Amino acid sequence: MDTSIPIQLSSYRLGDLIYANLTYGEAMKLSRENPDSIGKDYIITPKKILVSCIDTVISLVNKHTQKYLHLFPHDISESTVIHLRLGDVMAGNEWHEIEKRPFSIDYLKSIVPLTNKIYVIGKMHFGDVSSTQCSTNYEESVNKSNKYLYDVLNEFNASHFDGGFADIDLCLAIKAKCFVQGKGYFSKLIVDIRTKLNLQCL
Repeated sequence: MDTSIPIQLSSYRLGDLIYANLTYGEAMKLSRENPDSIGKDYIITPKKILVSCIDTVISLVNKHTQKYLHLFPHDISESTVIHLRLGDVMAGNEWHEIEKRPFSIDYLKSIVPLTNKIYVIGKMHFGDVSSTQCSTNYEESVNKSNKYLYDVLNEFNASHFDGGFADIDLCLAIKAKCFVQGKGYFSKLIVDIRTKLNLQCL
């Protein structure tokens, strides 16, 4: 089984724009680099219609989800999606990387419902070393990410879904019957959206 997944050196995550208190310059940089993203739409949304942050995000996510429906598995509404935080967190030595180490497989086994089809989302994400303190031991992180992904897929007889862009994976997770949270703001935002919509999260 080929479990290699691409290194994503981009720092774009919609959750970071919502929760990470980025500077205006950092937010604009992400929007310029990702012109078709939900984040770009969020940044340019007129402040006067921001009823609440999460309501605005849900509206934008719903709009983007309609664009991506043809990419999703036909059974996604009856499936469980597990988010795996991969990349620098697997072997990085900075505090924020260590803090976001992924959950053990034993822990996942204790919470994941085995009655549904299971899809796994997660790409190797490496922080932007030009703007933050991030580790660059890519080879070690890649090897550990591939092994962890392979082990999770095997353990749960799961399929790895790669929509090619973080927003597509996020929209897939919103459409699932059940979502299993990983580490970081990407997962936090999915949980907050699903909680507002009364959808199951673990």
